[in-house]
Amino acid sequence: MDLFRKWGKPVLILAVFFTIAYLMPAEPIDPWQMFSLKKAAYMVFALAFIEALGAAAIRLLGNRKGAILTGFFGGLVSSTATTVDLARDSVDAPPEDLGKQTLTFLSATLAMLTEGVVLLLLGTTEIHVPLLLILSGPILAVVLMIVILTMRIPHREVADREVQLEILPIIKLAAFIIAILAISKLLQHFLGHSGLIVLTFLVSLFEIHGSVIANIQMHDAGAFGVEFLGGLITLSVTASFISKMFLLWTIGTHKLRRAAMRYTIALFAVLIASWLVFMTVV
Repeated sequence: MDLFRKWGKPVLILAVFFTIAYLMPAEPIDPWQMFSLKKAAYMVFALAFIEALGAAAIRLLGNRKGAILTGFFGGLVSSTATTVDLARDSVDAPPEDLGKQTLTFLSATLAMLTEGVVLLLLGTTEIHVPLLLILSGPILAVVLMIVILTMRIPHREVADREVQLEILPIIKLAAFIIAILAISKLLQHFLGHSGLIVLTFLVSLFEIHGSVIANIQMHDAGAFGVEFLGGLITLSVTASFISKMFLLWTIGTHKLRRAAMRYTIALFAVLIASWLVFMTVV
């Protein structure tokens, strides 16, 4: 009974999401032959699965390096929300917590980049391996940063608790994706590729999930090629970096934003280098 209380609800929710995705029609339902209910449903299932996996891992593994788990699994749900919480908490935190705060920030960034890879692998009819190069560079760089910082962070245990899976944020994300797809098509019709560039940047200031999913589906529908898609993905990550630095700059402490700025500039340089490598391959 105790096992069912802790695991039953998230397993049931995931089973329902998967069943819905499996039963959805694969054919596009819109006049432009772009939006597939099955593909969108599988995307939402993937995000829900990642969220449940993160919550379960925290309970099973404990907070061995609590900042890593808190930042990473919080970032899987929303890296922006995690950054806001971190910035607010930093105001009242003691100065010696700076290393832990920075590690949480980097872990949330790693979660965002990892989610981008998952969406690229699951969201395209034909996987374009060069696209993974764009995100692999920053992922390797942030992992190295985390490994170095981890040696300074003490262990911390997590209390035993029920594994939670929030349904409403996932449903909101699905509606958000559909809205972005519709707006993307309108902007592309009236403004061409420049409209998509503006929309991608603005949406990614909040979260990159919606813009990445929408752009992947538009690419699959033949709206643009893999080279332009790679540019949009790079722009999404860049916008996310900018928004997180803005949040830390306006809410967080001076020491935290200075440390985060240093790492973010390095990650941005790696991102640009990875994009240039991608451009030489495609």
